[in-house]
Amino acid sequence: MGKKAERTKRPREEVEEPVLEKAPVTTSTTEEAALPEEMLIKQPETIQRSLSTQKATNKQKCLVLGSRNMNGKDRHLLLDLRGLMPHSREHAKLAAGDDMGDQLTELASLHHCNSVMFVEAHRHDVAYMWLAQSPAGPSVKMQLNNIHTADSLRMAGNSLKFSRPLLHFDREFETIPHLRLVKSLLQLTFNTPRYHPKSKPFVDHVLSFMFLDGHIWFRNYQIVDNGNAAPSLLEIGPRFTMEPISIFNGCCKGNVLWKNPDAQAPTEVRRSRKLRQMLKAKENLYVKEKSDKHKEMYPQPADSVLDQVFL
Repeated sequence: MGKKAERTKRPREEVEEPVLEKAPVTTSTTEEAALPEEMLIKQPETIQRSLSTQKATNKQKCLVLGSRNMNGKDRHLLLDLRGLMPHSREHAKLAAGDDMGDQLTELASLHHCNSVMFVEAHRHDVAYMWLAQSPAGPSVKMQLNNIHTADSLRMAGNSLKFSRPLLHFDREFETIPHLRLVKSLLQLTFNTPRYHPKSKPFVDHVLSFMFLDGHIWFRNYQIVDNGNAAPSLLEIGPRFTMEPISIFNGCCKGNVLWKNPDAQAPTEVRRSRKLRQMLKAKENLYVKEKSDKHKEMYPQPADSVLDQVFL
């Protein structure tokens, strides 16, 4: 057998395909065609996103931090307060000492903050809150009491994170001189700057500051819209009380401008509590000795045999 014969390739005949004319595409349906032109909705060619041209002119920031040896309740309270303040800046824990004011002023300048909130822990049962304006002052020192975080309360209220709050102050903040200064520091700390990048353009909760029995009561409420009826309030949390101790002319330092005459030091409160416990123990011991003497003088009669027979 020889080699295979090479096949000759025949050129394919090109067949011209008929060109089909495309019908014009009509966007209107039969129902739209029946409607008049005035009722038809004209869609814009390009949809542009509406952007606000407003910029934040108030550049204030607040440095929020705590001291070492803080307990869990104070630490969670700081986290709740940071969640209410979009203009807050956080920092690591700071050791409280004699140069605490200078350190806070330096940290505020590094973070470009004009106000400071510092929670100073004493032992494990006492904590103080410092509110100061940096770098020149003034500042106020308040003792924290009755602390309840938002997680521990589990209230029914809720609000959008970083939304702008309404600040409500009691009438006492206008009549008492030292409370007027405290009010200005609270406004500087908790007031959210307008058009802040992290803030939300909604007002759905109220921060309330009430003065009663020498303490400032802090509450956070949700504004509930009830339609035609008046809006109601639901508590969100956290909640705590602040007892003003003293006011200084510097940033957590300086001369004392005002001091609370009714405030007691934690050591005095602890000493008085132990003294009450000792007096109560002595009273219980006296009652017990008196009862033992009475039992010796008037012993209980022995059980009679007749009591066992006639049951």
